[in-house]
Amino acid sequence: MFIEKKLRDEYEWAAGKLHISPSLDSKIERAAKKEWAGKGRLHHGLRFRPKLVHVAAAFALLTGFGYATHSLLYKVDEGSVRMEVQAHKDFTLTQITPKEIRLEMANVENKLATGETALVYFAALEKEKHPLFQQNPIIGIKKPDVVKDWKAWTAVLSEEASLSHVLPRQLPDNFSFLEGKQGTPYGVLLGQEGQQWLHELQEESKETGKNVVWKVVPQATSPIEAYTSLYENEQKERIFVTIERFTNDQLDVQLSTPETTKYDAVTVHGKKAHYTKNDQFLFSKSGQYQELSWMDHDAEQTIMYRVATDSPTVSKEMLLQAAKASQQ
Repeated sequence: MFIEKKLRDEYEWAAGKLHISPSLDSKIERAAKKEWAGKGRLHHGLRFRPKLVHVAAAFALLTGFGYATHSLLYKVDEGSVRMEVQAHKDFTLTQITPKEIRLEMANVENKLATGETALVYFAALEKEKHPLFQQNPIIGIKKPDVVKDWKAWTAVLSEEASLSHVLPRQLPDNFSFLEGKQGTPYGVLLGQEGQQWLHELQEESKETGKNVVWKVVPQATSPIEAYTSLYENEQKERIFVTIERFTNDQLDVQLSTPETTKYDAVTVHGKKAHYTKNDQFLFSKSGQYQELSWMDHDAEQTIMYRVATDSPTVSKEMLLQAAKASQQ
């Protein structure tokens, strides 16, 4: 999935992104202007920018510009970050199932060396109804280099993420630290080179007749550095605590999620936070994904905290307790 280039030679949701080729930018711009023209006016506060960043949705499913069938769940405008989370209709897959996608992704990951990144092309996604699937028929995956030792991981967060406080070894409800890794819980963010790789994979698919093809690609640099800590309890329920550190450059991010996603505004340590519950999440076996997110400032940098779970039995209240504990 792609993100447009907002920082020269950098970034990569937005669900992230990192560079979309100029030709793709112009196509999206024309489509956006055509849609907005039919509405008589632009939505207040929404401006089209040639370098608007779109984040790949590890958290929200897919990235892309808003279409007519969307509504705004919430927005964040703080420091150098402007973020919108939009709910879209017609996200149901008809040409391929989420389980089939997950199996193919797992198969590719098993063939990767630790630290390698691959791009997987699904021909079926280009036949789906929703434009976001059609425009993003590739998914990035990385075989992470995980850190199992809690002290070693806290050192990474201190030195590389410049985090001034220590994440706890234990979270409420008997969740214990299992491992840490650089990146988000699901997927990876790719740069503008992704468009070239997409064309290559499309040609390979046509030539070989294979509906799923993939290739190892270099990891793009990003204006968002993400670090994820995984906690697990005896019931094998999981909670992810992800820290996203932003550069001082202005980032405009749009995240897309199915229209069935539930939203609630909550408070964490006196800060406004956002709770979402997605029951059509592509990457988890349960199809569930709950998340609490909020912005903070640490050592003169903007940080996004995300406390999430893909375990259906973890409640909103359990996430709130974990979120509060993560900043003590």
